[in-house]
Amino acid sequence: MILYILSAAALILLVLLYRCLPNKKIFYWFCLTLAVAGGIVYFLWPAKEPAPAVMSEEEINYHLEQQQIFATWYAGYQRDISELDRNWQWYHQILENFKQDNISIQTTYVRLKQLDQDSQQLRDRISHNAPPVTLNDGCYDLLIEVMKKTTNYADAQYRTIALTKAAADPANLRSNDQAEQSRMLQSIMIRESPAGLYTAKEIAAIRDYLDVQENQQPDKKQ
Repeated sequence: MILYILSAAALILLVLLYRCLPNKKIFYWFCLTLAVAGGIVYFLWPAKEPAPAVMSEEEINYHLEQQQIFATWYAGYQRDISELDRNWQWYHQILENFKQDNISIQTTYVRLKQLDQDSQQLRDRISHNAPPVTLNDGCYDLLIEVMKKTTNYADAQYRTIALTKAAADPANLRSNDQAEQSRMLQSIMIRESPAGLYTAKEIAAIRDYLDVQENQQPDKKQ
């Protein structure tokens, strides 16, 4: 209503201005200036962002269910990642202890043999940790990529440990020199160690998709 009143007042003022000005060209230039200024303001004025779509109660329940499915799966996945990290830290600790001559090659081999078994079991468990089929297609595809990266990393970690264990076997050693043995084991570690496991991008995308914002929830009548 106010907009109509302002428009009518502006029109009346223009009519009065047209009658009062002796030179009509001034009026025309004035109107042209107003039109150009109005066009500039119209196109440069920041547009209002559309209000977020309100999700139905059924959609919210579906998202909550998807969140729970992912959270349950992800808890198990995090345990596997923590175990991968512990195995890798223990592997480096074994080689460092031998490098410092704190343990013998026989003890190094025994510890690497046990770590080899643990690493193999973890690798096999990870390879069978398939994403839940009840997740929607978008999240499921992202988790497939996560597990592909994780399986490759676990396999590379196991291979590094297994090769180091085989090289540390006292029956296969070609030298009795402790420093030379350490350099050999260190070289395997450097050559075979896997690159980092980078899955943060996929996990973040899943979390963003499954996140249900409060302002998306429909108002419930009391």
